[in-house]
Amino acid sequence: MNKFNFKKIGYFTIGLLLVVAFSAFLIKKNLSDPRFSGPRIEFATDRLNLGDVKAGPKVDGEFEFKNSGKDKLVISNVQPSCGCTGVVSDEKKEYLPGETGKIKFTFNTEGRMGVNEKTITVTTNDTKNPTKVLSFTCNIVQ
Repeated sequence: MNKFNFKKIGYFTIGLLLVVAFSAFLIKKNLSDPRFSGPRIEFATDRLNLGDVKAGPKVDGEFEFKNSGKDKLVISNVQPSCGCTGVVSDEKKEYLPGETGKIKFTFNTEGRMGVNEKTITVTTNDTKNPTKVLSFTCNIVQ
């Protein structure tokens, strides 16, 4: 081989090493980025239909969730849309990766008729979706 071919191979090798090093840097950066590796709250469903219910008694329901992320999930607030809905989340506020929990609610049907839709807003440290709105509906009959 002549001197010219050795230069080509040398430049190619240096270029390839630079590409590999830059790629490794980007991969490491993305893996440590909380948008990719942070906590994730994932609900089995974000909408419930409770069907027909009689006016007067309270109706109970729950939304199940899982921390499908790689960091600790912290629930900072659970807020119903009105005073007719009471919300109780698990006493636990922090969930490790893979752990599950429930947001339980009670809806007071007294004095209400027809189709009612209510929401519950859950605020967490999920970096992708920090606020999740859950909803439930029911048809109140006499």
